[in-house]
Amino acid sequence: MLICSPDPVFQGHLTRLLETIGGYRVAVTAGPAAALQYALAQPPDLLICSHDPLHCDGIALAETLHGKVWVPVVLAAQPWTQELVKAAVAAGVAAFLTSFPAEAELRHALLEACVRLEHEDRLRSKLRESEQRLADRKVIEKAKGLLMERERISEDAAFKLMRSQSMTRRISMAKLAEELLT
Repeated sequence: MLICSPDPVFQGHLTRLLETIGGYRVAVTAGPAAALQYALAQPPDLLICSHDPLHCDGIALAETLHGKVWVPVVLAAQPWTQELVKAAVAAGVAAFLTSFPAEAELRHALLEACVRLEHEDRLRSKLRESEQRLADRKVIEKAKGLLMERERISEDAAFKLMRSQSMTRRISMAKLAEELLT
């Protein structure tokens, strides 16, 4: 768990709450540059960042992290405005806190961040699977075209031939297609 805030009182408050809640191991940085460096070197399970545009721009930090490493960010600010919430959500912030949260509010934010992380992980997994299926389909289409040209057969016949060979050899159509293209 990483806390990013220039305020030592806020740092201490959160550290004590996190130890009370679940014995979390906490690292603390005083600003976004140090938090970014820390997160890139060893990504924490969660980043809690205070937001003060002049001293500690948590939204900019969340945006920067979102493009480099996946770390759920909980943003602490006072007061929350509609514009701030919109900007935070667009930056990928997972949950929100008031500046000095009570234990119950922090527990809720941690739960929300974990649930959002699981949801994003599932979405990323589905995206990777879809991208792989699309890549496989492209390779299969290319190999099918090569077979059609080389064997002078129809598209349907080329597909059936590839399917038959992949079943006989017990390999995927994509693997067979890659072999045909090399």
